Amino acid sequence: MGMPGARPALLVVLAVSAFSGCGLFSHGTVVSPAPIVDERGEPVAEASPAPRATPDGAPLPDDTIVIGALMATTGFLAVYDEPALVAAQNRVGALNEAGGLLGRPVVLRHIDSHTELSAMRDGVEQLLLDGIDLLLMTCDAAYAAPALEVLEDSGTLVISPCGTDDAWTTGELGQRVFSMATPVSTEAELLISLVADRGFATAVVIIDQTSTEAVAVCEAFERGFEASGGRVSGLYRYQPTDPSLIEPILSGLANTRPESIVFCGTRLVGPEEILAPIRAAGIFQPIFASSTMDGDHWIGKVPGVGDFTMLSYASVYTGAPDPSSEVREVLADYLAATGHIAKDGRAVTGADAVEAYVRAVERAGTLEPGEVAAQLERFDGEDLAAGPVTFGPSLRAPVDRPMRVITIEEPHARFDRMVGP
Repeated sequence: MGMPGARPALLVVLAVSAFSGCGLFSHGTVVSPAPIVDERGEPVAEASPAPRATPDGAPLPDDTIVIGALMATTGFLAVYDEPALVAAQNRVGALNEAGGLLGRPVVLRHIDSHTELSAMRDGVEQLLLDGIDLLLMTCDAAYAAPALEVLEDSGTLVISPCGTDDAWTTGELGQRVFSMATPVSTEAELLISLVADRGFATAVVIIDQTSTEAVAVCEAFERGFEASGGRVSGLYRYQPTDPSLIEPILSGLANTRPESIVFCGTRLVGPEEILAPIRAAGIFQPIFASSTMDGDHWIGKVPGVGDFTMLSYASVYTGAPDPSSEVREVLADYLAATGHIAKDGRAVTGADAVEAYVRAVERAGTLEPGEVAAQLERFDGEDLAAGPVTFGPSLRAPVDRPMRVITIEEPHARFDRMVGP
Protein backbone atom coordinates (compact mmCIF):
# COMPACT_ATOMS: atom_id res chain seq x y z
CA MET A 1 0.00 0.00 0.00
CA GLY A 2 1.28 3.43 -0.90
CA MET A 3 3.28 2.41 -4.01
CA PRO A 4 2.12 3.30 -7.53
CA GLY A 5 0.08 0.54 -9.06
CA ALA A 6 -3.30 -0.43 -10.34
CA ARG A 7 -6.20 0.61 -8.15
CA PRO A 8 -9.19 -1.72 -7.79
CA ALA A 9 -11.83 -1.08 -10.43
CA LEU A 10 -14.47 -0.68 -7.74
CA LEU A 11 -12.81 2.43 -6.29
CA VAL A 12 -15.23 5.31 -6.29
CA VAL A 13 -15.43 8.58 -4.46
CA LEU A 14 -18.58 8.89 -2.39
CA ALA A 15 -18.29 12.46 -1.17
CA VAL A 16 -21.31 13.66 -3.14
CA SER A 17 -23.61 10.86 -2.02
CA ALA A 18 -22.36 11.12 1.56
CA PHE A 19 -23.18 14.80 1.84
CA SER A 20 -26.65 14.28 0.41
CA GLY A 21 -27.37 11.84 3.23
CA CYS A 22 -26.92 8.66 1.16
CA GLY A 23 -23.83 6.57 1.75
CA LEU A 24 -22.48 3.09 1.18
CA PHE A 25 -24.44 1.62 4.06
CA SER A 26 -28.20 1.87 4.57
CA HIS A 27 -28.71 -0.70 7.31
CA GLY A 28 -27.48 -1.15 10.86
CA THR A 29 -28.19 -0.05 14.38
CA VAL A 30 -28.74 3.69 14.25
CA VAL A 31 -27.62 5.12 17.57
CA SER A 32 -29.03 8.58 16.91
CA PRO A 33 -32.66 8.50 18.11
CA ALA A 34 -33.99 11.09 15.66
CA PRO A 35 -32.94 13.14 12.64
CA ILE A 36 -30.29 15.64 13.73
CA VAL A 37 -30.75 19.34 13.07
CA ASP A 38 -28.45 22.23 13.84
CA GLU A 39 -29.13 25.23 16.05
CA ARG A 40 -31.18 26.87 13.28
CA GLY A 41 -33.34 23.79 12.81
CA GLU A 42 -31.62 22.80 9.56
CA PRO A 43 -30.79 19.12 8.87
CA VAL A 44 -27.13 18.51 9.62
CA ALA A 45 -26.73 16.16 6.66
CA GLU A 46 -27.66 18.96 4.27
CA ALA A 47 -25.59 21.63 5.96
CA SER A 48 -22.62 21.43 3.60
CA PRO A 49 -22.61 20.67 -0.11
CA ALA A 50 -19.63 18.59 -1.20
CA PRO A 51 -16.47 20.38 -2.27
CA ARG A 52 -14.64 19.25 -5.41
CA ALA A 53 -14.31 15.48 -5.80
CA THR A 54 -13.58 12.93 -8.50
CA PRO A 55 -16.91 12.00 -10.18
CA ASP A 56 -18.56 8.89 -8.79
CA GLY A 57 -17.14 5.82 -10.51
CA ALA A 58 -14.48 7.70 -12.50
CA PRO A 59 -11.25 5.73 -13.01
CA LEU A 60 -8.26 6.99 -11.09
CA PRO A 61 -4.69 7.29 -12.38
CA ASP A 62 -2.50 4.41 -11.18
CA ASP A 63 -0.30 6.76 -9.15
CA THR A 64 -3.18 8.37 -7.25
CA ILE A 65 -2.68 8.87 -3.51
CA VAL A 66 -5.91 7.90 -1.77
CA ILE A 67 -6.88 9.38 1.57
CA GLY A 68 -9.78 7.55 3.14
CA ALA A 69 -12.21 9.24 5.51
CA LEU A 70 -14.50 7.23 7.77
CA MET A 71 -16.44 10.10 9.30
CA ALA A 72 -20.07 10.89 10.01
CA THR A 73 -22.09 13.28 7.89
CA THR A 74 -25.36 11.93 9.31
CA GLY A 75 -26.31 11.10 12.89
CA PHE A 76 -25.29 13.04 15.97
CA LEU A 77 -21.54 12.74 15.34
CA ALA A 78 -21.94 14.76 12.13
CA VAL A 79 -21.87 17.95 14.22
CA TYR A 80 -18.24 17.15 15.07
CA ASP A 81 -17.05 15.14 12.06
CA GLU A 82 -18.49 17.00 9.09
CA PRO A 83 -16.86 20.44 9.55
CA ALA A 84 -13.43 18.83 9.85
CA LEU A 85 -14.17 16.65 6.81
CA VAL A 86 -15.12 19.68 4.71
CA ALA A 87 -11.89 21.46 5.66
CA ALA A 88 -9.89 18.32 4.85
CA GLN A 89 -11.53 18.10 1.41
CA ASN A 90 -10.75 21.76 0.80
CA ARG A 91 -7.09 21.17 1.69
CA VAL A 92 -6.92 18.20 -0.70
CA GLY A 93 -8.42 20.35 -3.46
CA ALA A 94 -5.83 23.07 -2.88
CA LEU A 95 -3.07 20.46 -2.78
CA ASN A 96 -4.07 19.14 -6.22
CA GLU A 97 -4.25 22.65 -7.64
CA ALA A 98 -0.63 23.10 -6.51
CA GLY A 99 0.52 19.90 -8.23
CA GLY A 100 -0.40 17.16 -5.78
CA LEU A 101 1.82 15.36 -3.28
CA LEU A 102 5.19 14.01 -4.41
CA GLY A 103 4.02 15.00 -7.87
CA ARG A 104 1.02 12.66 -7.65
CA PRO A 105 -2.71 13.46 -7.57
CA VAL A 106 -4.60 13.04 -4.30
CA VAL A 107 -8.19 11.85 -3.86
CA LEU A 108 -10.19 11.88 -0.65
CA ARG A 109 -12.45 8.82 -0.54
CA HIS A 110 -15.21 9.33 2.05
CA ILE A 111 -17.58 6.77 3.53
CA ASP A 112 -20.30 8.12 5.80
CA SER A 113 -20.30 6.19 9.07
CA HIS A 114 -23.88 7.39 9.72
CA THR A 115 -22.94 7.41 13.44
CA GLU A 116 -23.46 3.63 13.35
CA LEU A 117 -21.08 1.22 15.03
CA SER A 118 -21.98 -1.46 12.48
CA ALA A 119 -20.88 0.81 9.63
CA MET A 120 -17.43 1.39 11.07
CA ARG A 121 -16.08 -2.13 10.55
CA ASP A 122 -17.65 -2.52 7.09
CA GLY A 123 -16.49 0.93 6.09
CA VAL A 124 -12.86 0.46 7.03
CA GLU A 125 -12.75 -2.95 5.33
CA GLN A 126 -14.01 -1.32 2.12
CA LEU A 127 -11.44 1.48 2.38
CA LEU A 128 -8.64 -1.03 2.88
CA LEU A 129 -9.75 -2.85 -0.28
CA ASP A 130 -9.56 0.50 -2.07
CA GLY A 131 -5.89 0.84 -1.15
CA ILE A 132 -5.87 3.92 1.05
CA ASP A 133 -2.60 5.55 2.07
CA LEU A 134 -4.07 7.45 5.06
CA LEU A 135 -7.31 7.13 7.01
CA LEU A 136 -9.04 10.13 8.54
CA MET A 137 -11.03 8.73 11.46
CA THR A 138 -14.24 9.85 13.18
CA CYS A 139 -13.86 12.01 16.29
CA ASP A 140 -15.36 9.60 18.82
CA ALA A 141 -12.99 6.94 20.16
CA ALA A 142 -15.84 4.59 21.06
CA TYR A 143 -17.19 4.69 17.50
CA ALA A 144 -13.68 4.41 16.06
CA ALA A 145 -12.94 1.23 18.06
CA PRO A 146 -14.47 -1.32 15.63
CA ALA A 147 -12.53 0.19 12.73
CA LEU A 148 -9.30 0.41 14.71
CA GLU A 149 -9.61 -3.30 15.57
CA VAL A 150 -9.70 -4.11 11.85
CA LEU A 151 -6.70 -1.83 11.25
CA GLU A 152 -4.61 -3.35 14.03
CA ASP A 153 -2.57 -5.60 11.73
CA SER A 154 -2.77 -3.52 8.55
CA GLY A 155 -0.10 -0.96 9.37
CA THR A 156 -2.37 1.83 8.09
CA LEU A 157 -1.62 5.38 9.21
CA VAL A 158 -4.63 6.96 10.97
CA ILE A 159 -5.24 10.59 11.86
CA SER A 160 -8.40 11.72 13.62
CA PRO A 161 -8.88 15.42 12.92
CA CYS A 162 -11.03 15.84 16.01
CA GLY A 163 -10.57 12.93 18.45
CA THR A 164 -10.46 14.46 21.95
CA ASP A 165 -10.62 11.42 24.22
CA ASP A 166 -7.36 10.99 26.14
CA ALA A 167 -7.13 7.49 24.64
CA TRP A 168 -6.00 9.14 21.39
CA THR A 169 -3.02 10.67 23.21
CA THR A 170 -0.96 7.77 24.48
CA GLY A 171 -0.85 5.35 21.57
CA GLU A 172 -3.17 2.84 23.21
CA LEU A 173 -5.42 3.05 20.14
CA GLY A 174 -2.54 2.08 17.88
CA GLN A 175 1.08 3.06 17.28
CA ARG A 176 0.20 4.65 13.94
CA VAL A 177 -2.88 6.45 15.26
CA PHE A 178 -2.73 10.25 15.81
CA SER A 179 -5.22 13.01 16.61
CA MET A 180 -5.12 16.71 15.78
CA ALA A 181 -7.59 17.66 18.54
CA THR A 182 -6.90 19.02 22.01
CA PRO A 183 -7.27 16.16 24.54
CA VAL A 184 -9.98 16.54 27.18
CA SER A 185 -7.35 16.58 29.95
CA THR A 186 -5.65 19.58 28.37
CA GLU A 187 -8.94 21.40 27.90
CA ALA A 188 -9.82 20.78 31.56
CA GLU A 189 -6.43 22.21 32.53
CA LEU A 190 -7.14 25.31 30.44
CA LEU A 191 -10.54 25.77 32.11
CA ILE A 192 -8.85 25.58 35.50
CA SER A 193 -6.44 28.33 34.45
CA LEU A 194 -9.29 30.55 33.22
CA VAL A 195 -11.09 30.24 36.57
CA ALA A 196 -7.89 30.75 38.57
CA ASP A 197 -6.86 33.78 36.49
CA ARG A 198 -10.05 35.49 37.65
CA GLY A 199 -9.12 34.76 41.25
CA PHE A 200 -12.00 32.34 41.87
CA ALA A 201 -11.47 29.58 44.43
CA THR A 202 -14.93 27.94 44.25
CA ALA A 203 -16.98 26.60 41.37
CA VAL A 204 -20.13 24.66 40.67
CA VAL A 205 -19.78 22.19 37.80
CA ILE A 206 -22.74 21.52 35.50
CA ILE A 207 -22.58 18.74 32.90
CA ASP A 208 -24.88 18.22 29.93
CA GLN A 209 -24.81 14.43 29.68
CA THR A 210 -25.64 14.36 25.96
CA SER A 211 -21.96 14.82 25.05
CA THR A 212 -19.36 12.26 26.14
CA GLU A 213 -16.67 14.85 25.49
CA ALA A 214 -18.42 17.42 27.68
CA VAL A 215 -18.75 14.85 30.46
CA ALA A 216 -15.06 13.96 30.27
CA VAL A 217 -13.88 17.59 30.30
CA CYS A 218 -15.92 18.62 33.33
CA GLU A 219 -15.10 15.46 35.28
CA ALA A 220 -11.41 16.15 34.63
CA PHE A 221 -11.93 19.77 35.66
CA GLU A 222 -13.45 18.70 38.99
CA ARG A 223 -10.48 16.49 39.80
CA GLY A 224 -7.87 19.00 38.67
CA PHE A 225 -9.48 22.05 40.27
CA GLU A 226 -9.65 20.41 43.69
CA ALA A 227 -6.12 19.03 43.33
CA SER A 228 -4.90 22.58 42.66
CA GLY A 229 -6.53 23.91 45.83
CA GLY A 230 -9.91 24.99 44.49
CA ARG A 231 -13.22 23.75 45.81
CA VAL A 232 -16.08 22.32 43.76
CA SER A 233 -19.14 23.12 45.85
CA GLY A 234 -21.48 21.09 43.67
CA LEU A 235 -21.55 18.90 40.58
CA TYR A 236 -24.83 18.55 38.68
CA ARG A 237 -25.74 16.44 35.67
CA TYR A 238 -28.55 17.19 33.23
CA GLN A 239 -30.38 14.94 30.78
CA PRO A 240 -32.87 16.44 28.30
CA THR A 241 -35.02 13.35 28.82
CA ASP A 242 -35.58 14.50 32.43
CA PRO A 243 -36.20 18.29 32.48
CA SER A 244 -36.94 18.11 36.22
CA LEU A 245 -33.16 17.90 36.76
CA ILE A 246 -32.92 21.68 36.25
CA GLU A 247 -34.58 22.35 39.62
CA PRO A 248 -31.77 20.84 41.74
CA ILE A 249 -29.27 22.81 39.67
CA LEU A 250 -31.07 26.10 40.32
CA SER A 251 -31.57 25.45 44.02
CA GLY A 252 -27.97 24.29 44.42
CA LEU A 253 -26.64 27.44 42.79
CA ALA A 254 -28.94 29.61 44.90
CA ASN A 255 -27.80 27.93 48.11
CA THR A 256 -24.05 27.71 47.51
CA ARG A 257 -23.55 30.98 45.59
CA PRO A 258 -20.20 29.85 44.09
CA GLU A 259 -17.78 32.37 42.68
CA SER A 260 -17.96 30.70 39.28
CA ILE A 261 -19.88 28.16 37.22
CA VAL A 262 -18.10 25.69 34.93
CA PHE A 263 -20.37 24.31 32.21
CA CYS A 264 -19.68 21.50 29.77
CA GLY A 265 -22.48 20.86 27.32
CA THR A 266 -23.81 21.00 23.79
CA ARG A 267 -25.25 23.90 21.86
CA LEU A 268 -28.37 21.85 21.10
CA VAL A 269 -29.31 21.35 24.76
CA GLY A 270 -27.33 23.75 26.94
CA PRO A 271 -28.61 27.20 25.95
CA GLU A 272 -32.37 26.85 26.34
CA GLU A 273 -32.59 23.98 28.83
CA ILE A 274 -29.77 24.89 31.24
CA LEU A 275 -28.21 28.32 30.72
CA ALA A 276 -31.40 30.31 30.07
CA PRO A 277 -33.12 29.05 33.27
CA ILE A 278 -29.98 29.85 35.30
CA ARG A 279 -29.87 33.45 34.11
CA ALA A 280 -33.67 33.80 34.39
CA ALA A 281 -33.40 32.77 38.04
CA GLY A 282 -31.15 35.74 38.72
CA ILE A 283 -27.96 33.69 38.99
CA PHE A 284 -25.29 35.78 37.29
CA GLN A 285 -21.98 34.28 38.37
CA PRO A 286 -19.38 34.07 35.59
CA ILE A 287 -19.73 30.94 33.44
CA PHE A 288 -16.73 29.15 31.92
CA ALA A 289 -17.49 26.65 29.16
CA SER A 290 -15.64 23.98 27.21
CA SER A 291 -15.19 24.19 23.44
CA THR A 292 -18.33 22.12 22.88
CA MET A 293 -20.23 25.41 23.39
CA ASP A 294 -18.17 27.33 20.84
CA GLY A 295 -20.26 29.47 18.46
CA ASP A 296 -22.38 32.58 18.86
CA HIS A 297 -25.58 31.53 17.08
CA TRP A 298 -27.07 30.24 20.37
CA ILE A 299 -26.64 33.47 22.32
CA GLY A 300 -30.10 34.78 21.46
CA LYS A 301 -31.56 31.74 23.20
CA VAL A 302 -30.08 32.89 26.52
CA PRO A 303 -31.36 36.40 27.35
CA GLY A 304 -28.86 38.13 29.61
CA VAL A 305 -26.13 35.55 29.05
CA GLY A 306 -23.77 37.98 30.78
CA ASP A 307 -20.27 37.02 31.88
CA PHE A 308 -19.51 33.99 29.69
CA THR A 309 -16.14 32.64 28.58
CA MET A 310 -15.47 29.57 26.40
CA LEU A 311 -12.59 27.80 24.72
CA SER A 312 -12.20 27.37 20.96
CA TYR A 313 -9.83 26.07 18.29
CA ALA A 314 -10.33 29.18 16.14
CA SER A 315 -12.30 32.39 16.14
CA VAL A 316 -15.07 32.13 13.53
CA TYR A 317 -16.52 35.51 14.51
CA THR A 318 -16.54 38.07 11.71
CA GLY A 319 -16.46 40.95 14.20
CA ALA A 320 -13.35 39.53 15.87
CA PRO A 321 -11.29 37.68 13.24
CA ASP A 322 -8.79 35.05 14.32
CA PRO A 323 -5.25 36.40 14.72
CA SER A 324 -3.87 33.60 12.55
CA SER A 325 -3.84 34.20 8.79
CA GLU A 326 -3.76 30.41 8.27
CA VAL A 327 -6.96 30.02 10.29
CA ARG A 328 -8.63 32.85 8.38
CA GLU A 329 -7.71 31.12 5.11
CA VAL A 330 -9.20 27.80 6.27
CA LEU A 331 -12.40 29.55 7.33
CA ALA A 332 -12.62 31.49 4.04
CA ASP A 333 -12.26 28.23 2.10
CA TYR A 334 -14.96 26.68 4.28
CA LEU A 335 -17.33 29.55 3.49
CA ALA A 336 -16.58 29.30 -0.23
CA ALA A 337 -17.18 25.53 -0.24
CA THR A 338 -20.35 25.45 1.83
CA GLY A 339 -21.96 28.87 1.49
CA HIS A 340 -22.03 29.41 5.24
CA ILE A 341 -19.62 30.42 7.97
CA ALA A 342 -18.24 27.57 10.08
CA LYS A 343 -20.35 27.26 13.22
CA ASP A 344 -17.32 26.83 15.47
CA GLY A 345 -13.56 26.62 15.31
CA ARG A 346 -13.23 22.84 15.11
CA ALA A 347 -13.25 22.81 11.32
CA VAL A 348 -9.63 23.93 11.28
CA THR A 349 -8.47 20.54 12.59
CA GLY A 350 -9.51 18.91 9.31
CA ALA A 351 -7.18 21.12 7.33
CA ASP A 352 -4.43 20.54 9.89
CA ALA A 353 -4.81 16.75 9.62
CA VAL A 354 -4.15 16.80 5.87
CA GLU A 355 -1.39 19.39 6.20
CA ALA A 356 0.38 17.32 8.87
CA TYR A 357 0.26 14.30 6.57
CA VAL A 358 1.58 16.31 3.62
CA ARG A 359 4.56 17.60 5.60
CA ALA A 360 5.38 14.16 7.00
CA VAL A 361 5.20 12.54 3.54
CA GLU A 362 7.37 15.22 1.96
CA ARG A 363 10.01 14.81 4.66
CA ALA A 364 9.89 11.02 4.43
CA GLY A 365 9.97 11.11 0.62
CA THR A 366 7.65 8.11 0.59
CA LEU A 367 4.11 7.04 1.42
CA GLU A 368 5.29 4.05 3.47
CA PRO A 369 3.15 4.45 6.63
CA GLY A 370 5.87 3.53 9.12
CA GLU A 371 8.25 6.15 7.74
CA VAL A 372 5.49 8.78 7.58
CA ALA A 373 4.50 8.00 11.19
CA ALA A 374 8.15 8.39 12.20
CA GLN A 375 8.16 11.88 10.66
CA LEU A 376 4.98 12.78 12.54
CA GLU A 377 6.67 11.65 15.76
CA ARG A 378 9.38 14.24 15.07
CA PHE A 379 6.89 17.13 15.12
CA ASP A 380 8.18 19.49 17.81
CA GLY A 381 6.13 22.67 17.95
CA GLU A 382 5.15 22.14 14.30
CA ASP A 383 3.35 25.33 13.31
CA LEU A 384 -0.08 24.39 11.95
CA ALA A 385 -3.21 26.51 11.61
CA ALA A 386 -4.73 25.73 15.03
CA GLY A 387 -1.35 26.18 16.70
CA PRO A 388 1.95 24.37 17.33
CA VAL A 389 1.78 20.57 17.47
CA THR A 390 4.22 18.24 19.21
CA PHE A 391 4.11 14.46 18.84
CA GLY A 392 6.45 11.75 20.07
CA PRO A 393 6.83 7.97 20.40
CA SER A 394 4.27 7.95 23.23
CA LEU A 395 2.50 11.22 22.41
CA ARG A 396 -0.15 11.14 19.71
CA ALA A 397 -2.16 14.35 20.33
CA PRO A 398 -1.22 18.02 20.89
CA VAL A 399 -1.32 18.16 24.69
CA ASP A 400 0.60 21.46 24.91
CA ARG A 401 -1.15 23.44 22.18
CA PRO A 402 -2.80 26.73 23.25
CA MET A 403 -6.48 27.39 22.59
CA ARG A 404 -8.46 30.53 21.87
CA VAL A 405 -10.42 32.24 24.64
CA ILE A 406 -13.79 33.52 23.42
CA THR A 407 -15.87 35.93 25.48
CA ILE A 408 -19.44 37.14 25.07
CA GLU A 409 -20.44 40.73 24.45
CA GLU A 410 -24.14 40.41 23.72
CA PRO A 411 -25.31 39.74 21.12
CA HIS A 412 -21.93 38.63 19.81
CA ALA A 413 -18.93 36.53 20.78
CA ARG A 414 -15.39 37.75 20.21
CA PHE A 415 -11.82 36.52 20.29
CA ASP A 416 -10.14 37.59 23.52
CA ARG A 417 -6.71 35.95 23.76
CA MET A 418 -4.72 32.74 23.54
CA VAL A 419 -4.25 30.55 26.61
CA GLY A 420 -1.81 27.69 27.02
CA PRO A 421 -1.57 24.79 29.46
